[in-house]
Amino acid sequence: MYEKAMLIYNGNAGSNDIATLLSEAVAGLSQHITEFTLMKTNERGDTERLCRERGEHFDLVIIMGGDGTVHEAVNGLIHLERSPSIFILPTGTCNDFARALNIPLKVKQACEAFKEATVQPLDIGLVNERAFSNFFGLGLITRASEGTNDDLKSSIGKFSYFLSAIQSLQTAESFSYSLQLDGKTVQDEAVMILAMNGSFLGTTNLYHEQTKLDDGKLELYIIREAGLALLKNLFNKARSPEWPGEMEGIEFIQAASLQLETSPIEDIDIDGEIYLETPTRLSLKQKALPFLVCKEEK
Repeated sequence: MYEKAMLIYNGNAGSNDIATLLSEAVAGLSQHITEFTLMKTNERGDTERLCRERGEHFDLVIIMGGDGTVHEAVNGLIHLERSPSIFILPTGTCNDFARALNIPLKVKQACEAFKEATVQPLDIGLVNERAFSNFFGLGLITRASEGTNDDLKSSIGKFSYFLSAIQSLQTAESFSYSLQLDGKTVQDEAVMILAMNGSFLGTTNLYHEQTKLDDGKLELYIIREAGLALLKNLFNKARSPEWPGEMEGIEFIQAASLQLETSPIEDIDIDGEIYLETPTRLSLKQKALPFLVCKEEK
């Protein structure tokens, strides 16, 4: 039972039936909460501000929204002396971090799963003083995200990411990078660099057998080239819960921190939000925020 909880919902995003979703959320969760506060956001930055200014007044913060809303919440809560527990009610397009926490993607089912969810302190990534819960990326992934039409995203959801990614594969350009890691410097070229804290990207399960959400390590993927080699790797991964033993053109590294420079300067995508650029220092704050994690369905 939680004494005080704040539910933050994005009135401008995703679903057109926000009243129904709110009704389901309140009906499903209120029996576990003594004092329940609903807060509507109207513009970008509201979720981060509410979490930063009011987070410590609550035992539980419920984030109803997609990956962008979760991203804002994490940045608002990460610097608090005492963070409340965090529960995600997924109502976005991909809901990638919610997937990593085994949270059902329907609000009613998520509320049911809440009853047996357990609180686990999870790692949070840091880049240029900003936080991310799920991923850091540049190169091909950033261009795919920038190419996603907002109207298309609203109408056909995650399929729009697929269309944009295929288009980006056809026009992928490599960049030079300098990576400082474990006391050594590596210089080479790539079409994409991806650092995962979670295990889903665009609804695709990128789970690696070494992946954990609280081990203090990021999973770093350096993709050398696009085209058929990359498509083959992704196809094989989509068919299997494990990464192929041989990943042609992809280097896998685990790291707690690294420094990265690129030429030319590259835009950075964190949790689907693009507002930073290289050079950057990337690190992980271990067991930084307490999330409610649901039982994995068998």
